[in-house]
Amino acid sequence: MMKRVERVSLYVDPFSPPYGGLVQSLLRTCADCGLDLTVSTASASAFEDRDLEEGDECDVALVVGGDGTILRGIDHFRRLGVPVLGVNTGHLGFLASVESEETLPALRKLSKGEYTEHDMTLLSGTMPSGQKLTAVNDLCINRSMMGGILHLEMMVEEELIARVAGDGVVVATPTGSTAYALSAGGPILDPDLPAMLVVPIAPHQLSLRPVVLPHSVRVRLKIGKIRGSGPFVSADGTPVGSLKAGEELAVTTTSDYCKVVRLDNWGGYYGRLGQKLGWGARG
Repeated sequence: MMKRVERVSLYVDPFSPPYGGLVQSLLRTCADCGLDLTVSTASASAFEDRDLEEGDECDVALVVGGDGTILRGIDHFRRLGVPVLGVNTGHLGFLASVESEETLPALRKLSKGEYTEHDMTLLSGTMPSGQKLTAVNDLCINRSMMGGILHLEMMVEEELIARVAGDGVVVATPTGSTAYALSAGGPILDPDLPAMLVVPIAPHQLSLRPVVLPHSVRVRLKIGKIRGSGPFVSADGTPVGSLKAGEELAVTTTSDYCKVVRLDNWGGYYGRLGQKLGWGARG
């Protein structure tokens, strides 16, 4: 049992907010459970027609949307040290703790302290300029659409692993192993593993496979020769800069974590994984 939640901040995508019926149900249930509901500063524009208090200070943040919205919500509240309960109203919803139809029972559990907090590993990246990047899912280098095949060296600390010719490389956390890295052919990692995953994207060398590394090492991705525009770097799918020939992106895990909320009846990770991926359906 955790401390009873008293104040909740609602975070949604202002460009694609949840339908009004769900919001109205949230307001009623919070009132019934004695929860003080505010609207996150980043989502205030989606609720201009409602008389709701704006603020990010809360015991738990309720982030409603698909995985993209939940990622942005986690990043927003991570900076404030606030744990996040993700509510899936999108498609897969790997980052969500509950589905939309489970939202109201979830709020009641929060009001009773029937939940736990889990730490999620974060990636830290360093650009040549010294700019620091942080990601929940992954840091990626992708070739430019105006550039040719991308050549880069993949190193662990000072040791060369491979010279890659292809479309790029994904470096992912265990949480991010079910995102872009999975689409690129990487394995699924248990979110509690102290590891990170490196997955080449469309490599020309057929023998070049994904690599699972301990979370304590530093991965260095150094750009080789470039034809056309240089490759771009993204953090959790958001472009953050580009690289020139000879420059590198260094990636490791951080000593910080972001907190997510799990309910006492959340169930096992593997059962939910199989459900999300449809493994229980007969072929």
